[in-house]
Amino acid sequence: MLSLKFLYNTPLGSFVTGWRKKREGKSGKDIVLADQDPTLDLDPLRASYICSIPRAQWFKGVLLQGYLVHPNILRGLDDFEVRDDDVFIITYPKSGTTWSEEIVSLIYNDGNPNKVKNKLLNYRVEHLEVGRPIGHLRHLRKLKSPRLMATHLPLPLIPKRLRQGKCKIIYVVRNPKDNAVSYYHHHRMSTFLGNYKGTWEDFLYLFMKGHLVYGSWFDHVLPYWRFQQDHPERMLFISFEDLKLDLPGMVAKIASFLERPLSADAIDAISNHCTFEQMKSNNMVNREVLPISDLFDMTQSKFMRKGIIGDWKNYFTEEQNIDFSKLYNEKMEGSGLEIIFDPEEIDNRNNNGGNVANGKLDNMQSET
Repeated sequence: MLSLKFLYNTPLGSFVTGWRKKREGKSGKDIVLADQDPTLDLDPLRASYICSIPRAQWFKGVLLQGYLVHPNILRGLDDFEVRDDDVFIITYPKSGTTWSEEIVSLIYNDGNPNKVKNKLLNYRVEHLEVGRPIGHLRHLRKLKSPRLMATHLPLPLIPKRLRQGKCKIIYVVRNPKDNAVSYYHHHRMSTFLGNYKGTWEDFLYLFMKGHLVYGSWFDHVLPYWRFQQDHPERMLFISFEDLKLDLPGMVAKIASFLERPLSADAIDAISNHCTFEQMKSNNMVNREVLPISDLFDMTQSKFMRKGIIGDWKNYFTEEQNIDFSKLYNEKMEGSGLEIIFDPEEIDNRNNNGGNVANGKLDNMQSET
């Protein structure tokens, strides 16, 4: 079994990953080592965060990790060949990526969990930009159709033919307050993100400013939301909250979008298999078993932690919530995107016309 320490902190590992070539500045104008950013001194919190990410790099202005995201991969993304029968799952990190991947994988296995019980999810749904330092894109090209793939990249960075709506895309959004909390714990446990040691307060500041790996939640979600409106036949836009509140209904909706309708029994089988409790104990998806041993430090947090709506209330102070709601309203004004921040909003929306309308949080009901 490989380790990040071997791949990036030994001479042999550096030779295998080609990281030394990267240090020599051969990555091209679109890829810049983050520690060479001339603006680092302008914001000490931002600088401290960026310097805590091992081998951090800028790719076309978006901050990315350095471990397992090699410049060779990034340089080949724009011209990556997309097939008509590919399926891409796209998310901002910690929005329900693993959950949706498992659902889609099971849909392509006829709703039969027994077919995937001994195969790690990362071999069933391949990640586009995170992978083998050598030959990753070649490996993806050799995969048999239909290929199931995932990415966290913002819309301008995905392959050109994917931006043209070449294949089916499922985009999963999560309310940004819960997303921030989950991403905070993900940073604490992830070796490739530097096992974040800062405070929740500082992390929320970075989240709101869009300084984190993969950039701003708003800059990620809104362009894909507009893309879906332009390509409704090619993109299904769903939410973590949709999955949580009506998993069988969402499984059926995803299967229909993928043109792979399932029987009622198959939908029930997937729904039972993909409850949070089942997923958390499933070593094929919970990241307890991986081909690289030290990706995560599970003493800090579990990869699958709570899986609930509204955990943000346990972290946001009243002042933080007011500031975040103000930012949210400014960014989401006129978008038409409705986001659920609490399960009780469903009843409120039905009774009062919605407390999240046109992307706007009602000040009264957004308070903790």
